[in-house]
Amino acid sequence: MNDFFLAENRTYSVEIDEDSVVEVRQFLVRELDKVEVFANQIRLALKKDWCTDDLHPLINTNQIAVIMLISELTTLSKDLTIKLKEDYPNKLIEIFEMLLVVNKAYFEQENAKKPQDKKEKTTWFDSFQFLISKGHRHKDILNYSFGAFLEYLKAAQRHERNSILSQSSVMRVAYHADKKGFSNYTNEVNKD
Repeated sequence: MNDFFLAENRTYSVEIDEDSVVEVRQFLVRELDKVEVFANQIRLALKKDWCTDDLHPLINTNQIAVIMLISELTTLSKDLTIKLKEDYPNKLIEIFEMLLVVNKAYFEQENAKKPQDKKEKTTWFDSFQFLISKGHRHKDILNYSFGAFLEYLKAAQRHERNSILSQSSVMRVAYHADKKGFSNYTNEVNKD
């Protein structure tokens, strides 16, 4: 899935038969607490480089989590998901696989390392505050797909690093240059 798929919070359609289509969607930041209960169990059970064949045993050992996740992130109800598992197991695999692909940002993330020092504890509010300081609004952040949230966070971090690097370069030039040299530098930077 590309950046625009994430940014526009698009869905993906899986055809069940000629008359039925299931929409698979990305989960939103505001839904993370509801979805993570089931999604984390699946994420931990997934192999790093999983393939379709790996999904059969994963579904069998995590049936409840898979059914709940599919019913939460698709247009299928719990009952229809169970019926699909019984009647068309390959279609369930196809839907589940697409759910993993559409929500790749969540399912392929590394396990977070716990900070050694309890004073270094970071929360979701730290991430939200960082994005808010870069111009995002709280309400908008909650409506981002999880994948878009991570990409915006990475982009904001890159911007922050570049800004710090730029400021340190200016400080270095200002410190080492005479007045004329620094004026030349600032004129060069301000050119259109």
